Amino acid sequence: MRQFFLRFQLFFEAVILIATLGLVFALIHPFYHRWDFTREKIYSLPNATAGVLRDLKGKRIDLLLFFQKEDPMRQSLDVFLKECLRHHPDFHFDFYDPNRRPQLARKFNITQARTIILRAENREERLVNPDEEGFTNAFLRLLHPRDMSICFVNGHGEVDISSGDPTGYLKFRTSLEGYNVKVHEIVLLRDHVPDSCQVVVLGGPHLELEPAELEDLDKAFENGKSLFLMFDPMDPGTGKAFVNFSKKFGIELGENVIVDKVSRLTGGDFLMPLVNQYVTEHAVSKNIKRASFFPLIRSVQPSTEGPPEDLEVTPLALTSDGSWAETDLSKLESGTAVFDVKTDIAGPMPIAVAVEPKAEKANQPGRIIAVGDSDFLSNAYLDLSGNRELGLSMIRWLTKDDRFIDVRRPELRFQPLLLDVPKRTALLTIVLGVFPVIFFIFGFLYLLFRSRNS
Repeated sequence: MRQFFLRFQLFFEAVILIATLGLVFALIHPFYHRWDFTREKIYSLPNATAGVLRDLKGKRIDLLLFFQKEDPMRQSLDVFLKECLRHHPDFHFDFYDPNRRPQLARKFNITQARTIILRAENREERLVNPDEEGFTNAFLRLLHPRDMSICFVNGHGEVDISSGDPTGYLKFRTSLEGYNVKVHEIVLLRDHVPDSCQVVVLGGPHLELEPAELEDLDKAFENGKSLFLMFDPMDPGTGKAFVNFSKKFGIELGENVIVDKVSRLTGGDFLMPLVNQYVTEHAVSKNIKRASFFPLIRSVQPSTEGPPEDLEVTPLALTSDGSWAETDLSKLESGTAVFDVKTDIAGPMPIAVAVEPKAEKANQPGRIIAVGDSDFLSNAYLDLSGNRELGLSMIRWLTKDDRFIDVRRPELRFQPLLLDVPKRTALLTIVLGVFPVIFFIFGFLYLLFRSRNS
């Protein structure tokens, strides 16, 4: 018996030694692993994210994360990225402080903190203030690369996409190019609409288009291309061609300016409506969570005459209940505008609509988004609240980019432990009776063994 216990003691000491060496190796060797014992697996990657990463195996993924060193988001993001590393063997990421690495920030055109560059082979994606859904869809775009081309119409006083002035679109152009979008400028009378253009943008024209130019846009739409129309408020009697052109697609451009008193409460201006009411059933606006601001905007809504039979017109965003559409523009200029029940229209007012075919068919027309303002995407206002997010969502829908996964993380549900009388009695018996008896028996056997071998 004594020999048996001596051998058991030797075996036990060998096990302890091996376990100690394994623990030391685990401490000094780079190693990361987590176990999620929650029933809903709330601390694990959702299946959608893990599935995209597994499909990307064979491609090296590099992430450059530009975060300030003291940013509290870095720690939670580090945990998320290490979890991604478990599902992709060739996943690499590094944090950089843009203030301490200015040359690197300029090299990648980093204009704000919390910007992330994702690279795989010769493709690159860009994220700003991303959530888990943003990461998943960026991985999906790397998995299914696609070239997109957008043409901005020029020649009628439209916004300048290369200008860094407050009224220019340089920031928005940079954002588009970060999503691998090729941006071009076209003159309709000279270039018409090139076949390579998937989306034609008419941004805030100051002069009316010629009938031939409007016909080019109409043909482009019929050929499956999308139109992004942004019509600023115009002086009375002007812009009739745009009003008539929009009616063909079931869009009614209001000859007015939106006044919103709620904007003053948020630090804005009466003529810069606060828009935080989005249509949650539409792909453009359903994921927009932050309010948007539109400096000097007109109403844009489905036409009262109704759209063509094969088209569906959907409002995307509406102003607050305290707004109205002012039709007397001379009073706005003099600063004496007040709501008139007879001539003005009480809010909420739609300021953007989406047009799309009702049914899938061969040779179907494209899509249209019409907005009553072009300044909300300018350099001065793009970074204001949710303006950039809304603009990029509109572009994604217009390009028919279906590389999008709706990622919903499971929530931890509160499930209290409710025990009836028999179960409570059994639990008390085990805790206060069985466990002490087990420890007493083992203690007695140990003392007996010591006494016989002393």
